[in-house]
Amino acid sequence: MEIELDEDDIYSGTAPQMLSRAPYEGCAFPLVRQITFTIILGNGVEDEKSVVAANIGALMQRLRQMAPMAKTFQLNPMRYRVENHISGGYFAELAMQLFQFVRHIEYGHIHIHRGIPGLHLERVHNLVSIEHATDHCTGAFIGLARQNAPTLESLEMRLPRVCLAAGIIQNTNGVYISYPRLRTLCLWGGFRDAKEPRPVFKGVIPFPSLRYLKLLMSYPFGDDIFFRGNVATLECLRMLLQVPTAIMLREYDVFTPQSHPSLQRVSIECYDNLVPSAFATRTEALQFFLNIGTRASVRHTSRPVLGADLIGEITLHNNYASIQVLSLGRTTMDLWQVISLIKALPLLSELRVSPSDIGTLPEGISLDNLPAYVVSTFAPMGTKFKYWHIDTGVGEDSLKCVLLLALACPNLVYGMSRQFKCKPYCDAMRELIALDMFKPYAQRLQYFRFCSN
Repeated sequence: MEIELDEDDIYSGTAPQMLSRAPYEGCAFPLVRQITFTIILGNGVEDEKSVVAANIGALMQRLRQMAPMAKTFQLNPMRYRVENHISGGYFAELAMQLFQFVRHIEYGHIHIHRGIPGLHLERVHNLVSIEHATDHCTGAFIGLARQNAPTLESLEMRLPRVCLAAGIIQNTNGVYISYPRLRTLCLWGGFRDAKEPRPVFKGVIPFPSLRYLKLLMSYPFGDDIFFRGNVATLECLRMLLQVPTAIMLREYDVFTPQSHPSLQRVSIECYDNLVPSAFATRTEALQFFLNIGTRASVRHTSRPVLGADLIGEITLHNNYASIQVLSLGRTTMDLWQVISLIKALPLLSELRVSPSDIGTLPEGISLDNLPAYVVSTFAPMGTKFKYWHIDTGVGEDSLKCVLLLALACPNLVYGMSRQFKCKPYCDAMRELIALDMFKPYAQRLQYFRFCSN
């Protein structure tokens, strides 16, 4: 439910009356779980703070009457700005009143330069989720997470400095914190100085029920603390893989072919050269990547850290037949490598890899009779395969690869690119389909589309 209120009406006490008139008169919203405020700034507050608190309390009472099940409070990010505004302190009173009945806090949708004076987060308990998306008041919100650890189910936090992550695990007195109900943990932002130490926490299991883990920052610790005790529960992993992280994961045997039976989605973002810094060979790097959740149906990597070496590994093992979505970033493969990959992954529906060229033609086969060869030798294959995402520029040979694969895979209907205009590709494909080599298959290929993703 979205409500627009004037700031002066909130603090003067007229807001509850406004919510009792049309269009809210006599209305109740028993199914509403979230209330989003658009607050229009007024002229500031001159009343005594006690009067303002009473007026805000009346507003909260009216909101409870209207939406008794609302548990999430959010301020419209475009309309409320707390800076050196006179009402900053009174906003703290509004927030504290809200915290008495909400169980979810989203912070970062408010533009704050110097924090909110009087915002006593130590009074807030029994939260289920916390989202902190700014570089401000980070320490206070880490403390908020610690004091709500017994009930917290979701924690999303931007950490401007990597060293701040230790405060989530351990309080200022050195006591370790456990989050027994935490299902979702998302940390992002900070990058580590190479000389900065990596703390180690022996024997601590802070996240025993974790299902979704996103670490888009330098890995903050020198051990496997994020992965302890949740081998059976972890379902989705997205992480930045740097050389020290890769070395740590191998040292602690975090991922083996038998581990993490529930892990279904794996997304690895890698900007370091892992070979030879973390792995002696690309084959080792490949095996490591494939061991991260051998039952995962969705796999992504942001760079060609694996390359075409992937083909031989997948075709030699049946461990990866469950993959449905495979993204290899800017890796390039020729037609025969892509065909081998699709044959090895019978459930594959989406592939992100760029075609390089057709590759070496089989003996006795020319370009003119290549479509007939592909159809007679491979079709139908990859019956689940529908989407081919391409991230690099596509020349004529690459377009021919796409059309040839469409002949072999009966349900491949979309070539998708997010970086390039699609009209030139569509025009070029129509010209190719008109060539003698593709003309016999024009009826099938007319359904193929090139579009943006």
